[in-house]
Amino acid sequence: MSSKRPYEDEEREDAGHPKRPRAVYFAPDDDSGIRYDARSSLTHNDYTIAWICALSLELVTSRAMLDEEHQLLAIQPGDDNVYVLGRIGQHNVVMVCLPGQYGTNNAAVVATNLKRTFPRIRATLMVGIGGGCPSQADLSLGDVVVGTRVMQYDMGKVIVGGCFQETAVPKTPAPLLNAAVSTLRSLHSQHNSSSRMASLLQSRLSDLRRPVQPDQLFQAFYEHPPGALTCDSCDLENLQRRGLRLSDEPKIHYGVIASGNRVMKDGKTRDDIAKRLSALCFEMEAAGMMDNLQCLPIRGICDYADSHKSKEWQSYAAATAAAYARELVEALPHSPRQLGPDTIYSSTAGETDTTSYASERRERLLASLTFSQIDTRKTNIGTAHATTCRWLLQHADYRDWLDPEMQSQNHGFLWMRGMAGAGKSTMMKFLFLETKKKHNTPTASFFFHVQGAYLEKSITGMYRSILLQLLKLFPDRQSVLDDTDIIPWSQQDCPNLNVLKELLRGAVIALSQHSFTCFINAPNECDEQEVGDMGVLLTLEDQRGHTEDLTKYVKNRLNVRNPTLLAELQTKILDKAGGIFMWIVLVVEILNKETNHSALALRKKISEIPSELSNLFRSIIKRDEERQEWLLLCVLWVLCAKRPLGPEEFRHALWAGLLETDEVDRELPNDTDDDAVSLVTSSSKGLVEVTKSKEPKVQFIHQSVPDFLVKEKGLQDLWPDLGFDWEGRSHERLRLCCDTYLSHPEVQTFLSGPKDGDKPVAMAEKYSFLQYASQQILHHANIAALAAPQDDFLSHFFASGGIGVINLFERRKTRAYSAYATPLYIFADQGLENLVHIQMRKESPIYAPKETYGYPLFAALANGHTGTVAALLGLSSIICNGVSIMEGLKYRKDLSEYKGRTPLSWAAQEGRPSIVQALIQGGADTDEADRKGSRPLLRASQKGHEAVTRLLIEKGADVNTTDKDGWTALILALQKGHEAVAQLLIEKGADTNETDVK
Repeated sequence: MSSKRPYEDEEREDAGHPKRPRAVYFAPDDDSGIRYDARSSLTHNDYTIAWICALSLELVTSRAMLDEEHQLLAIQPGDDNVYVLGRIGQHNVVMVCLPGQYGTNNAAVVATNLKRTFPRIRATLMVGIGGGCPSQADLSLGDVVVGTRVMQYDMGKVIVGGCFQETAVPKTPAPLLNAAVSTLRSLHSQHNSSSRMASLLQSRLSDLRRPVQPDQLFQAFYEHPPGALTCDSCDLENLQRRGLRLSDEPKIHYGVIASGNRVMKDGKTRDDIAKRLSALCFEMEAAGMMDNLQCLPIRGICDYADSHKSKEWQSYAAATAAAYARELVEALPHSPRQLGPDTIYSSTAGETDTTSYASERRERLLASLTFSQIDTRKTNIGTAHATTCRWLLQHADYRDWLDPEMQSQNHGFLWMRGMAGAGKSTMMKFLFLETKKKHNTPTASFFFHVQGAYLEKSITGMYRSILLQLLKLFPDRQSVLDDTDIIPWSQQDCPNLNVLKELLRGAVIALSQHSFTCFINAPNECDEQEVGDMGVLLTLEDQRGHTEDLTKYVKNRLNVRNPTLLAELQTKILDKAGGIFMWIVLVVEILNKETNHSALALRKKISEIPSELSNLFRSIIKRDEERQEWLLLCVLWVLCAKRPLGPEEFRHALWAGLLETDEVDRELPNDTDDDAVSLVTSSSKGLVEVTKSKEPKVQFIHQSVPDFLVKEKGLQDLWPDLGFDWEGRSHERLRLCCDTYLSHPEVQTFLSGPKDGDKPVAMAEKYSFLQYASQQILHHANIAALAAPQDDFLSHFFASGGIGVINLFERRKTRAYSAYATPLYIFADQGLENLVHIQMRKESPIYAPKETYGYPLFAALANGHTGTVAALLGLSSIICNGVSIMEGLKYRKDLSEYKGRTPLSWAAQEGRPSIVQALIQGGADTDEADRKGSRPLLRASQKGHEAVTRLLIEKGADVNTTDKDGWTALILALQKGHEAVAQLLIEKGADTNETDVK
């Protein structure tokens, strides 16, 4: 058996350090073990790490972390700081203690002087003690909180009603420190170890012991008895119940530190502020440092910031903070000494690399927020008529919304609602443009496009768009992207929705006194109660100004010259419209086609037109029986396409669907055929349009059209052959269109020929529908499987080069599937749940060595395809015993989550009993070895997952199985302090003779 502990990070000797001529070392009289350099040639420019303490007891424990101390140097005039100089590893460090006064202001003075005397400081640590916020994390005394963000909680203003509103902005450490924190966190995670703190305390502060006083957390409302010096007289019935820790080793927490100029000694106030700021710790100096030095605060928890404060834990907490700080300094890149005093300092090589990466990372994250068609909906909304919409600018609710003094009443929120087609989008665009033009206010907008691609109609797209606009309007707030506690240091692609929300929240809070206005044009499906409670509600149809706008539109657009007849028709139109602007637009268009007829004919026409918008759509569709097949296919493509089609794509898609009807030629459409835009209008009877954008798309003229077809069952009423399962039948029709196009002889000739370089992209101009058909045919087959068998199609598709078709437009080779990819892997990777169910009857989800994620399950997990995960596990739903099997799982596209694992060993390590159960039922071997040489029982035991450990043993796992180094599950459980798991293993027959954890 190997004598080395698994994943152990052993104490190291310090290897290299800056070369210093004529160095002499001697042990000081205090016998501290620190080596002193009496004749150093170091100058102020050689010190690049600053280490600041607020209390002398903090400085005592901090000095113990130095490998050696250096002689003092002269200081700048006016600098009253007293410094301690020394070295940690390869870094020269300057330590300083505040001169006996608490607070952010005093800290700012110390920071300013430090920066003057030591101009090449590139990383600053604020190391010491703090009060924990136990309501926000599982904190214990002696734990360490690393401040990835700092908020000054006592900076703000008193607003209407006497409420205090924080105005301080979140401040983040320098990018170099963020990078070091991320490196250290990943090291701890990789080695399944919290830190080297324990070994550092033992080796450098051997006389310091963990306090014998109990770690007691009282409930927030329970106050310490007045005058009592200890908590001996406190009522223990008021202790807060907490989970039992198996080890006394301090834990490390990362998050917000609340900084202020007063000592926090009240539990209820502590919890209120902590909840508002998501703070883990209170302290009194970091906010004063951040503006000058962008420091990283590191705080050992010595009390719980309540009335039960005492000093017994201060020295130990200061020591744990100092031990973590030393470990962090070791993780910083080495800064080589500059060549001479005339060298102009910008940054060292190591810092240059880190700063360059940080800058590049920020730019890439910013770029990742944008997406195609981000402004399409807003662009395609018609500009309001010159004389309309202006009434709203004088409306009392709107003016109150603009008034900062009224924000306590309306929360800065104005909700304008109206029926579908009432004209809300036009009004919203008008207000957006007016606000930008007249008020000179930083303004952002997002117009949901329900008919657009996913990001155009999703909450994710909205957050990306608003955040991008805000960060471009306020470039200094782009620092929120540097927060590695929210976005991992290695990540450069777009964050997920939860992270986007946190980033936008942080950026908005950071605006402080700046004004920022958002216009969100959302669908009617928003929850009225939820939104109405947020601010002022304004119903469009009830507004007199809206009625006047409709009157102006009819008067200006209806081509009737007789004033008397115009007034009569105008009255009838407005009476029947019910305030719906879209109804008026359609009716005016219909009447304008009849203006050559008599007044009697016009009166008859207006009386025949249905008053309901849905009935008007039905009337337009049924007004003649010509080209009904064209109309249906047009409607289906706009309604069911995976993404909106361009005009040329639409023409080729329509042609492919009509090829078997003999209504079109057998040759592919070409540029000399009818104009694609005209084809869109004629085939849809005016209910579909082409957007006027940089990349035109085919869409319904208004969201009320698809609402009528789907929600009001207009599609089934007008085309009853589609039946109740109209969606599956519709996608089967579109799948056939794609298949017909791909099977056309001319397209087949291209597909079977060489496709080097950019040929596929270039040929897409000739074969306009080829990219969509090749990329989405399986999407349509997946939904069509609900109504029609797909087995024959799938067999033929993959037998005739389907993988090559799928890869055709994939320009990144790493993203393409290999020739050996199985259909099941492809379906899992793309989230095609129904096709997975079909394919699972034919093949097993085995390992695919040449594919990105190896196993189909990992491909589905990485892409967040929850339904597909359930299908691969043989489950009908992700809900198992009332709980989602995916609850708490994070979808990660990077391979570190799955590398070297099998699905069973991964599920065991993650502590997922439902997934483990499903995998075993599906045939997984409980004793299978993964590519790391470990087994499911070993991974579950090492992580302390008792339920999974029990399940594996009950399903036949060998309780004494070993890994490649000979370690058993019992040894791993004991080594990690998982006592309950160890007891379970012993009860199940684990060999207790092999338990020497060396």
